[in-house]
Order: sequence, then C-alpha cells, then structure tokens
Amino acid sequence: MQHTTAKHTILKRLVCLSVGFGIFTANADAPAGYYDSANTQSAIELRNSLHEIIDDHTRYPYTSSSTDTWDILESADENPDDPSSVITLYRNASYVKFGGGVGAYNREHSWPKSYGFPDDNSDNYPYTDAHHLFIADAGYNSTRSNKPFADCDVGCTEVNTDANNGRGGLGGDDSNYTDGQFSEGSWETWNGRKGDVARAIMYMAIRYEGGTHGVTGSMEPDLILTDNRVLIDSSRTGSNNSVGYMGLKSTLIAWHKADPVDDIERRRNDIVFGFQGNRNPFIDRPEFVSCVFENICDGTPDTDAPVAPTNLSATGSVGSISVNWDSNTEADLAGYNLYRSETPAGPYTKLNASLLSSISFEDNTVTPLVTYYYVVTAVDTSLNESPVSNEGFASAEEPVVVDLDVWINELHYDNASTDVGEFVEVAGVAGADLTGWSIELYNGNGGALYNTVSLSGVIADEQGGFGAIDVAISGIQNGGPDGLALIDSTGSVVQFLSYEGSFDAVDGSAAGLTSTDIGVSETSSTPAGDSLQLVGQGSTYGDFTWQAPANASPGLINSGQTFTGGPGNLAPIAAFVATCDLLNCDFDASSSVDNDGTIVDYAWDFGDSNIGNGVNVSNAYPASGSYTVSLTVTDDAGESTTITEIVNVDDGIVPPLAFDAWINEFHYDNASTDVGEFIEIAGPAGADLAGWSLVLYNGRNGAQYNTVDLSGVFADEGTGFGSISFAIAGIQNGSPDGFALVDSNGTVAQFLSYEGSFVAIDGVASGMTSEDVGVSEASSTPIGQSLQLIGTGMTYTDFTWQGASDESPGLINVGQTIVVPNVAPVASFTFECTDLFCNFDATTSSDSDGSIVQYDWDFGEGNVANGVVTSYEYLMAGTYDVTLTVTDDDGETNSVVLSVEVTEPVEQSFFENTEVTPIPDRRRIKSKIYVDRTGPAGTVEVAVNITHTYRGDLVIKLRDPSGRLHRLKRKNRRDSADDVIETYTVDVACGAAGQWKLIVIDKFRKDTGQLNSWSLQF
Repeated sequence: MQHTTAKHTILKRLVCLSVGFGIFTANADAPAGYYDSANTQSAIELRNSLHEIIDDHTRYPYTSSSTDTWDILESADENPDDPSSVITLYRNASYVKFGGGVGAYNREHSWPKSYGFPDDNSDNYPYTDAHHLFIADAGYNSTRSNKPFADCDVGCTEVNTDANNGRGGLGGDDSNYTDGQFSEGSWETWNGRKGDVARAIMYMAIRYEGGTHGVTGSMEPDLILTDNRVLIDSSRTGSNNSVGYMGLKSTLIAWHKADPVDDIERRRNDIVFGFQGNRNPFIDRPEFVSCVFENICDGTPDTDAPVAPTNLSATGSVGSISVNWDSNTEADLAGYNLYRSETPAGPYTKLNASLLSSISFEDNTVTPLVTYYYVVTAVDTSLNESPVSNEGFASAEEPVVVDLDVWINELHYDNASTDVGEFVEVAGVAGADLTGWSIELYNGNGGALYNTVSLSGVIADEQGGFGAIDVAISGIQNGGPDGLALIDSTGSVVQFLSYEGSFDAVDGSAAGLTSTDIGVSETSSTPAGDSLQLVGQGSTYGDFTWQAPANASPGLINSGQTFTGGPGNLAPIAAFVATCDLLNCDFDASSSVDNDGTIVDYAWDFGDSNIGNGVNVSNAYPASGSYTVSLTVTDDAGESTTITEIVNVDDGIVPPLAFDAWINEFHYDNASTDVGEFIEIAGPAGADLAGWSLVLYNGRNGAQYNTVDLSGVFADEGTGFGSISFAIAGIQNGSPDGFALVDSNGTVAQFLSYEGSFVAIDGVASGMTSEDVGVSEASSTPIGQSLQLIGTGMTYTDFTWQGASDESPGLINVGQTIVVPNVAPVASFTFECTDLFCNFDATTSSDSDGSIVQYDWDFGEGNVANGVVTSYEYLMAGTYDVTLTVTDDDGETNSVVLSVEVTEPVEQSFFENTEVTPIPDRRRIKSKIYVDRTGPAGTVEVAVNITHTYRGDLVIKLRDPSGRLHRLKRKNRRDSADDVIETYTVDVACGAAGQWKLIVIDKFRKDTGQLNSWSLQF
C-alpha cells in the first residue's frame, strides 16, 4: 500500500501539471541559452552539437510502482479538451486515463524497439525515451507493428481516425494507411500527426549516436535514419544492437515539411523535458531539419564532390584481402565507399552498408584464388560522392591444410553444473615440438574465432613412439555447434573439428574451411571428469574413432587407444612468400618445414613456362597478369608436398595510344529537326582506325547511350594528315552531353563534351571528367554548320574550337593548317649498381617522329662507350655524373645527366620492415624481415613501433631463423597506456641469415591499432 500511495501522489502532481498546460496559449519555450552551442556551419557540426545538448538525459523505468513512462505519457498525451483523458497517436481516440496496465490504449515505440533495442533493462535508454513514446490505441499499435514510416501506394488498407480536438475522422488524408509486414511493410500516418512522428524519429537519430551515457556509463546504440529497407531489416536481430536503422528518411523529411509543429507538440516537448531534462530540438527549431538531414545549412545545397582518393592498394592473405588508400583532406569529408568487381574496370558492387571512416578495409567475403578489383570513393557530409580512385586488385590465398601426424586426441567442454576442467589434448609422434603451434576456438553460430591458445612442449614417448600433451582452456563454448582448429608453427591448419554439428569458419586461420563434426558430444548432464576421446588401434588420426564421454585422461594415451607400427616419415610442409616489383618477383620458401628431418629440394614452377630450384629464387615475368606458382618441397626421406598460389604482376605501364588521333569536327543540333549529325576524326595519314570506337555519353546521369565502331585508313590530305567523318543519328543535344574517343587498345584518347562537363559513371570513361569544348550549337544553328578545330599545329592541343560555321566532314577544316616539324629525341636511362659495378639501360629513350640511331655514354671517370645497354665497373667508391647523349635520324640530339653513387662492398647490419600492417581486434599478425648477413646473430636489438589504443592488449614475439620464439612483451591488463614504441634486446644462438618474423597478438576485445615498422640491429 505504501507504493500505491506514492504512485497516487505522483499522479496527482502530473494531473495538476496537465491542467496547467490545458490551455494552448502559453507554452513554455526552451530555456534561455539552451541552443546557444548549436553550430549551424555544416550538417556534421550541427548534428554533433545538438547531440551534446540533448545527450545524457534522466531515464525513467518503463513500468514501475514509482514514476514511470505511463506517468509521463498520460501527461504528455493528455486530451487538451478533457484533462481526465488521453489522445491516441494513430486513431486520435480519447480514452479516460487508467494509470497503466492492460486497457484500450498502450505505449507505442515510434522507433520500433525491435530495430535496435528490444530488451528492456536499466541500461536501455532508447527503450524508455518518452520523446518517441506515444499513447496509442492498442489495436492500432498492433496493426502498425514495426513497419517503417512510408507513403502508402494504391491498394493499401485504410485505418480510420476519430474526430477529436477539431481534427480527424474525415477519411482520406485524415486516415492512416498500411500494407505489408515488418521491414518490407509501410505505415502512412494520418496528416495531423505525420510531422509528430517524423520529428520524434529524427530526435532519436541525433540523441543516440553510439558511445556511452555520460553519467551512468551505459552503452547506447547508434540509431541511423535510412531509406534502405535491407539495413532496417538487419537491425531486427532479437537482441540489443550497437547499431539500429529506421526510416524511411526521405518520407519523414517530407512529413516534417507537410505537417509543421503545433501547440500540442510543443506542450508535449515541454512535459517530457520536465521529466527527462532534454528536449526535441526539431520541435523547438524546425529549421534545423534541413541542415542535419538535407545538408542545406545556408539555404544552398552543397554540390561539390570530394576529389577521388589516391594510392589504393589491395593485398591478399589467407581467406581475406586488405584494401588501403590515402586519406582525403576535405573539411566536410564524411567517409568512404568501397566497391568491388571480379572483372577489371567494373561493374562494381559497393561492399559497405554505411560510410567507412577508416582508410583500410578487410574484405573477408572473398573466394580464395579469385582475383578481385577494388575502387574507393570519398563522400562528404552533403552526400556528394567523388569519382573513383585508381583500381587495385588482389586474390586471397587458399587455407593450407597440412597432413601431419599430430592431431586433436581428446577434449572436454561441458558437464553437469558449472563446467570444470575443460581441456584439449593433442597427440602425435614422440619428439614433435609444439612450439609455435596453437588451438583456435570457433563459435559455430556465425563461424567466428573467439579464442586462441598457444601450445608448447615436446611430445614424450608414452607408447610405441607416440604421446600426448594437454592444455587447460576455460570457457570452451558448449556447442550447437562449436569447434576448434589445430594450427601448426607455420600458421597452417592441421585439423578443423567441431561437435554438435558442422559450420564454415569466417575468420582466423580456418577462414573458408568447413569443420568436420566428430559425431559425439557432451551435455549439461555429462559427469564432471569425463571427456570425448579417440579409441582404437593405429598410428594416425584416421585410424581412430571418437567415443562418447568416458573418464578423462588429459596428457595420457586414452584408455582403449593403442598405437601400432610406430611413426612413419612425416611429409614436409611447403610454404612460400612472393614479393613482386612490377614484373620481377622474388620467392622465399624458408618458411617451409620438415618436422622429422630436413628439406633437400625446392622445385618451382612459375606459371610462365619457367622453372627454378632453391630456397630463394627470382623470376622475371614476360607481361602483366595472374600466374599460378607451384612449389614442391622434398624431404630427406623422399616424400614431397606441393603448394600452389596465384601471383599477380603488373608492369605499371599505361598502354600508349595506338597513334595520335583526335576529334576534329562534329555536329549535333540545328534549326528544326536535327539532320546530318556526324563526328569527324583526324589523324596521321596511313593510320588505320580499325578497333577504334566512339562512346557517346548523356551528361545528365553520366551514362553511355551509344557506341559506334570506327574503321578506315586516313588519306594524306597534305603534310601527312587526313580526316574521316562518321554519320551518327541521334547525338543528344547537350546541357551537357559528350563522347569518348577510344583507341584499339581500349584506352580513352579523348573525353570531350559540349554545354558543360560531367563525370562518366560507366563504360571505358567511367570515373573520368569530360573536357568541355567551350562552344556549342543550338536549336537555331543553320543546317549545314558544325563545330570545328582551327589553327596551326600537328596535335589536338595546337588547335582551338570555334563556334558553328560551314561544315566540312571528311576534310581538313577551313582555317586549320597542319605542320609537322621534327621532334627532338628524349634521352632517358636507368641504372642498377651493386657495389662498384653498374648496369646502364637506355631503352626508355624515345623519338616520337623517327628513330634513335646513336647512344653515347660518358661514365664521369674519363671513360666512354656507346650502345643502348652497357655496363661499367668503377675503380673506387664515389658519386659520378653519367651523361647519355642520343641522336635521332634527323641529326637532332638530346642529353641527360644522372648522378650515380657507387660504394665499396659492405655487409649490412641494420634491417627494417616499414610496411604498415593493421592489427585487427583479437587477431594476430605476422611481419617478416629477410636478413642477408653472414655469421652468428649474437645480441640483436629489436625496435618495434606500434600505434594502439591499449598496449596491455598486446603480446609480441620474435621468431629467429632457427624457428625459436623469443617473447618480447607479455599481455598486461593493468597496462592502460597506448602505443608500443620500444627497443628489446635478445640473445640469439643461431646464424643471422634467413627469415625473421615478428608476431603481434591482440588478446582482448575492442582495441585495435597498427604495426608501423620494426627493425633488427646486429
């Protein structure tokens, strides 16, 4: 009764408050200065500043014996004509207040709770936020369900309103309309409350932007308005999410404009403010909507797109491809869109559902050995999207499953009461060293890696040359299904097993693999002390079978398991790394291992008819492309293993134009019906246009609308040039439009437009911006006229476009004179020096209108030579000015001087890897340095530079060329500092030469970073 009395007192206070607001002549406004910090300079500034103003409100429980949302809503949605009643949102019905519980009305989440926050608890702020909760007719609330707000098409069901407060009850626009179900359905609110729900939803999108409550520390979702129903549906997971979507955004913006703020809505805002302490800014300042949600902050839309991102690169690894690009610098940059294709130059499909804030992306949705092509665009806060970046491509490596006589032999994960003594046991040949091996644990609901446990120790001989080692692992998940993978010291998958079903791994070393269900399982009634074990006779995993729970024997050969025959020879494990510079690739097989002997042969097939042999080899490919490279390693017992990977090479050369030709004249518009439309191409006499084409583009949307194949050989109309005209009906009339001239290599020679410029969105010119010729035709242009180039010269840029004049299709234009002066050759050379010996190559020299007949060298030491390619050995170290002089067939010369530095032979003592490698959350990365140095390693200084948000998260290890691991840093939950910039000193017993590997492991959730560089100093 005490609770009831308190509740009654509160209700009485609320009724008084309602009466005070019953006459709509004196609504309160926002407190003075409430919006002083609102920054209207841009959409992002206003969004962020409004969030800070309305953030961290006071939460009231959904249902409670004390003040709850029933109390707030019965006051906020009170009938202005009858303080003892409420008015419902969708029906506009009036019901006598009953204080909560089950009745004719209930509480409507205008942002459906199923889209991001379905589970009510004391930390769920949006669930009870009264700014989006409304009193609603119970039946109407059920009919609306969780359908997005959208204008309903013909055929929708009408849901009528009642007549109250001078509105509603007339049908037509006074009715709600609905169709469909869930995220594919639609609910159109009646005209009198469209603006109310629109502004309530907009409030939610600003109030909840992720992060935590500033007072209570409760996690809050990021609620986002969208027109994408797929994203809305993705929010309906049945549990509270970090991100939720609702809409339709464009519809709600229109409803906001169509139904302005009224006194009922202002009064409601005041009452909710009186409880929660925050306001809906779009009720107080409706003009904020156009800035926040339409990016119109000064009355004029921003239409300037960012520049295209640069330096996109793609790198493949096992099961994924990493894509990186350089940051854009625009002040209003909102993020990036990443696109992918399986063919060069598209068509592309966008990978990200929301804008990317990072300049890197890990694509885990790839098929191994398939080449993918990527481009990225930049998007500003006005949603203007840039042209695409350069294209990068890569293919993911296929997970390597090795055949080795070490296997998972026993495990325990579930028992009666609280799980105790969980473990995994590995068995195998005696003497096998498990240093560097690990167990990866996977959640079968989604296939994600959730824990990695390192193994160590040498397997003892417990029976017939075999033994077992166990590792305790608490928190092994209880199936339905779940699984685990055994990973060897090279990172290859030895086994991927599961219990209570099978599944596909989506990350970790087993990404892309399907688990093998062992066929037996434990349950919540399994006695503590039991486990799942292999039984039978044999010497390999396949000889044994899994049995139902029995007495556990961790670290010992299982009861009922007998090893026979002794271990045979173990096959070697093949592995290699390819590093390519243009067409030249270096291959390193030093990561290949033989666990019971040595590898005696490394045989390579480079996929281009070339072969090689050795641990470290090189190959020069003949052309750009994807090549299938195979490495076969053979051990000292004659057993072989082969690994195959795809290697992509690119010569970096943009194909030159087949020859210099250009658009010389065209006609597209005239008085009356357009007639005689054509485009004329000019070029050198004798050149053949076979394989060339004209691609016509519509400038309004940037899309191609016609392609015309060209043909014909240029006749000599004087001075070695001529022109060919092509009749093309239906050339579009501009504002703007354009066309691309494409050569026989598929290279865009020109992309011209008239009446303005634009960006092509498809075809060969996709992503390119057209060049406006600066003159145009009109509907008054006389028939028989055209736009033409005039002036004197021999290339397109020598001439200028003139306005409409008498046409001359197929002839050099009147006022156009073509002259052909000799062009001097261009001297250019490259060099490569090793110690005092240098190779010089002048094949990059060129003569655009003839040929080079003489190459003369001066090596800067008093000696000379001639020829396209030459070499020279200097007497001593120093810097020398090397001069190349080339002479063409017209006797003109050109020289170039380059400084060449040569050094005495010296053995390198410092080695560094500066490749930036992202450190994903709860993942490991590996970075390698190959040391070419004689003698023992001795004392080595290892300098590590890592940017990270929580250094205590990290474990850092160094693997030397002998395979031994050196722990540099342990994890430490108490170490809350950020970056790791440290130099570690280790004593290494093996030789310095070979591959060194730095291993960085991110142990805990939510913190990420990147390895910037690391080095070795001997």
